[in-house]
Parts: sequence; C-alpha cells; structure tokens
Amino acid sequence: MATDKLGFFAELKRRNVLRAAVLYAGAAWALSQGIAQLGPLFDAPNWAMRAFVIACVIGFPFWIAFAWFFEFTPQGFKRESEVAIDAPRRHSNARKLDFTIIGVMAVAIALLASGYFVHRNAPGTATTAFNPPADTLVVLPFANLSGDKSQQYFSDGITEELTNALGQNTALRVIAWDTASHYRDSTQPATVIGKALDVANVLTGKILRQGNDVRVIVELVNARTGYQVWADHYDDSLANVFEVQDKISASIADALKVKFAAARTNQTVNPQAHDLVLQANALMEKASTAAPIEQAKKLYEQAIALAPDYADAHAGLAGVWSELTQFSTLSLKEALPKVRVEANKALALDPRNVAALLALGNADGAEGKRAEAKAGYERALALDPSNAIAHLDYAITLPLQQAQAQNLEAVRLDPDNATAQSNLVVTEADLGEYAPALIPAQALMRLDPTSADSAMGLAQTYALLHRDADAVKAFDRAQPKTELAKVLIAAGRLTYQSVLDPKLHAQALAAVEALRQRTDLDPTSMRDVIQLELALGQNTSVLEQLPKYCASIRVACGDLSVNPQWIPLRGDPRFQALVKQYDTVSKPAPAASAAAASAASSP
Repeated sequence: MATDKLGFFAELKRRNVLRAAVLYAGAAWALSQGIAQLGPLFDAPNWAMRAFVIACVIGFPFWIAFAWFFEFTPQGFKRESEVAIDAPRRHSNARKLDFTIIGVMAVAIALLASGYFVHRNAPGTATTAFNPPADTLVVLPFANLSGDKSQQYFSDGITEELTNALGQNTALRVIAWDTASHYRDSTQPATVIGKALDVANVLTGKILRQGNDVRVIVELVNARTGYQVWADHYDDSLANVFEVQDKISASIADALKVKFAAARTNQTVNPQAHDLVLQANALMEKASTAAPIEQAKKLYEQAIALAPDYADAHAGLAGVWSELTQFSTLSLKEALPKVRVEANKALALDPRNVAALLALGNADGAEGKRAEAKAGYERALALDPSNAIAHLDYAITLPLQQAQAQNLEAVRLDPDNATAQSNLVVTEADLGEYAPALIPAQALMRLDPTSADSAMGLAQTYALLHRDADAVKAFDRAQPKTELAKVLIAAGRLTYQSVLDPKLHAQALAAVEALRQRTDLDPTSMRDVIQLELALGQNTSVLEQLPKYCASIRVACGDLSVNPQWIPLRGDPRFQALVKQYDTVSKPAPAASAAAASAASSP
C-alpha cells in the first residue's frame, strides 16, 4: 500500500503536476496583489477581489486535472502519453516550469513589498491605521420616534443642546452639530462615521416626546471596534430636559474616564418656551435671508414672554439682532445696543452662556473694542473648547500664525462648516501657503457648489499655484442656481480661459464690465467681480470700487497688506491709503462675527 502511495506521488512529480500547482498558486497570488493595488485607482468594488479569489479556488482542480493529462512543449500542449517516453524533453519542460515559477514568485513578492511600503508610507492613504485621539466624540442626530416629521426640529434641537453641553467638557473634543447633522439619515455604521470624522467615540440616540414627558435612549459606541461602551435610557418631564442632558453628559464622562464638566445653573425650563427656542434655532440654522430670521425673532420673543428667566432665549434674540445687520437694512448702530441688552440679560441669568459671550464679543469687535472682544472669546473658549464658531471669531483678533491655528481647529471640529473652510483658505493664502490652501478651497467647493464665490476661491487658489488650466476647470464643478450666480460663473470661466488664450481677453473684459454695471451685486458678488478684473489687469477700475467694498465689509479688507490678491495694487498710493485705513494684520485687529467673516471667503 505504501509503495502505491509512493508511486502516485512519484507520478505527480514525473508529470510536473506539483510544479503546475505551485505555478497556479503563485500566479493567482501575484494577480491578487496587482488587483489589490490597482483596484482603488479604478474605484473597483470590494466584491471584485472576492470574486477573483473564489474563481481561482474553483479553477484550481480543473488546472490540476489539465496538468495530469497534458504537458506544455515547444510545439504546444500535448497529451502526457505522447511525451512520456521522451525523458530529456520532460526534464527540459520541468526546468522551464521551475524558471517560470521563480519569475512569478519574484513578481508576487515585489508587488507585495511595493504595496506594503507605498500604502504604509504614503500619508492619507486608505490603509493608514485608524487611531483617533481617545477624547474625541461625535453626537449623531437622535432619531425622532414620534413618527411626525414636523417634530424633527425637536429631536434635532435636543441633540444640538446635548452636543453643546458635552462640548463644554474641557476633557473632550466634540464634533460640531453643523457637521454631525449631515449624518441624520445615514445608515453607515459607527466605525465608518468615526473614521470619516477621525473620532474615537460615537453617541447615537432616540427621542420620544409624549405630551410634557420625554424619553431619551442613548448608546455610546467605540468607533475603532464598533463595540458598545455604554447605553441607558431616561424618562422625565420636559421641564427637566436640561437635567437629563447633564445626566447623559456625566455618564459619558464616566464611561470615557474623563472629568465631568460643571452642570448648568438653570436646571428647569418652561416646556413651551423651550419648544419655541428649538423652533427658532432650527430657522436660524438654515437662514440665508431676512424672512426666517424675522420669524425666529418672534419665536424668541414669545419664549421670553413665557419665561423671562430663560437665558438661551435672550442669547438667541441677541444673535438675531446681529444677523439682521447682514441680511436686512438694519444698521450696526441700531442693532448693537439691542445685542448688548439681550446678551447681558442672558449672562445675568447664566454666566456660562457661551452664545451670549460670543454675541457680546462680536458687538465689541464691531465697535473696535479689540481687547474686550478678545477677552470675551477667550472666556467662551475656556467654557466651551469644542465651539467651532468661537474659534473662528477668536481667530480674527489674532496674528496670522495664531489665527491659522484657530481656523485649523475650527475645521477639525466642524469640517462641514463652509465658513471654517473659507477662513482657512484666506489665512493660508495670506501666509503664502498656497498648496495647503488648496485643500480647504476644494472642501468649500464640495460643501457649497451652488455659490459662485466657492468656484472663484478655488480658481484663484489654482491661479496662485500657476495651474491656470485647473483654474478654468474649477468653474465646471459649480452648480449655480440663481441667475446672478450663473452669470458670474460664465464670466469667471471666460476670464481664466483668457489667461491661457489672450484672444479671449476682450470678450472676457466685456462680460466682466457688464457684471460691474449690475445693480443687484451684494458685497460677496462685488468681491468676485473685483477678483476677475484683477485677473484681467483692470487695476484702475478695481481701485475705484475698492473703497465702497471695504466700507461695506471692513473685515474683508483687514488683510490688504498680505493677501496675494492685491499684489498688483500695492505700489499705488490710493491702495496704500486703504491699507492704512482698513488693514489689521500689522496692527490690532478688530473682531467680527463668523457670519461677517464668511463674507471674506476668497483669498
């Protein structure tokens, strides 16, 4: 019996079946390495690799059977019986197979080694180990269990309040609601979301409101492992909703082994007033015109009438007065006293109210009280280090290098915040870091493709890098909705095309001149027209418009001395006069709100 077994294996060797098996395995391995490395380049799905491996496994026995009955010769494949008697030829074939196997294995090992070093040494690649800081957290939008979509504002509002409460824990870094809210309807697992946001912990939950009672169900998940860290549910009256939020915050702090931030002083709230504030907050979150802001103003005022001691309502109303200066004819002179009154009322009721501190800081900045504004922002950040808006506002009061650090932190906390990305573009361009500025410029284009200003900013960043063809393509990524935006995009594309083809200069100049004559240009659109005129060399026209533009948005001209956009004008006395009047880089810089800062979104 043993002799038969020995004879069988000897026959396998004689027919080169074993060599054929090794060759098959080596070739399959080499091909799998190639597919693994080239697949991402062509966006190949994961199932493609699985299908290849399965096909290789299925094909293996057929290959072995083929090797048993056939042998490769210089004259092609022949039946094994035809070459069985020719030992020298069989030996030659075996040596050729040996060399082929060695070659295939060398290729496989080379692919494996290149994959190892390329993927592990290249920064930002998909294979980089996911190792987020342990103190990072995102609170995903809580599910609305009421079944009534009109109640979405309530579950969103509670989630945002909890996010803000957790953000006031100095031992945690919490992703802003602005970014977290984009995952409301996501079906992605916590591990995927955590990796996308570079956070170690993901908090999910559900909310059910029944009359004056509320049930909150929460679960904390480790984003690296996908395992549950902690879960609980809370049943209480709406009047105690802040207390419930503090209980959740304390439990999370305990689960993550960090110190719990101090609880809020005002533990109870009028349920009706709270509901009105949540409705107003939802309006303010998406407001881009005066109408929803006016509606929010009425809701805050109704809440105050019901609960005069409700600090958040007063802080919200202070913010409304500030925002109306951006979206209506209300002047700063009229609005600032009202901002101060409401913000001070909020702070008298709750000295830890961060929204009120920011409103006062913005008022101080608008009045040129830089020291007071800076101190207010620092106080806000000491209470709420995860507040991205506070970082943005604070950045405007700082020298460029320090401002860059604050803007970078704002982007880390709120990567989907267009203002944060925009301000980072400006700061890095001012510092001469054009290549790094391209990253937030591309992010801004992704976040706000309907804005002509996003395309202008991206095109200008490419132009600073002398990538003029890419500057033209930037406008192809825009998705303008308004008639004005469409005209701006068309003029922008033509302007940057004329840089590549001077024959188009006159046509581009005519398009930009037509834009300059429009009566519906807001300050942002005015800046876009100025950018195009500078690209076309129309310095005299720009100098005529610049005083009006700077007067409309002072903060946008705070970097006249360093912004590369203005290089063609720096030798002109008229420009130097504007630098002396508005520039804040080489002297104390007046603060401004993040809303006002968004008007300076292009470098």
